[in-house]
Amino acid sequence: MEQGLTFDQALKKAQQLGVAETDATHDIDGWDAAVKTAALVTVLMDFPIRLNEDEIEREGIRDLTPQALRNAKRDGWPFKLVCRAHRAGDSVKASVKPEKVLASSPMGKISGTSSYVYFETDIFPGLAITEENPGLYATAYGMLADFVRAVRD
Repeated sequence: MEQGLTFDQALKKAQQLGVAETDATHDIDGWDAAVKTAALVTVLMDFPIRLNEDEIEREGIRDLTPQALRNAKRDGWPFKLVCRAHRAGDSVKASVKPEKVLASSPMGKISGTSSYVYFETDIFPGLAITEENPGLYATAYGMLADFVRAVRD
């Protein structure tokens, strides 16, 4: 939509690329990102988080307009769907929502099907992992690995 496509055109393109599901409701409303966030929190932070509003604040991209996206990009602060998690006392708080990020930042440079994960830990205070435009094979490998784990467990 930043390039001038309507929501429906951008969704169709994302579906053709394999980034969005045929029924893209979970993608659009942030559920897919919330599930991935919950999985990362459970594994990496050793905290079994639930998919409810108290533990994962969730807002999808449904209400973003093409004009708002184009304006944000023009101003140097493009929107990205950002997943966050942090410890809060004895619990973990997480969120999934569109945020404006500085275009020149590593996250601001992410486009297409690429993704960016940033960790702040006591050992690595700024560890980042970028996945550059994964294709169909990366997605298929991920699905196969998930299937194998499910069958073994």
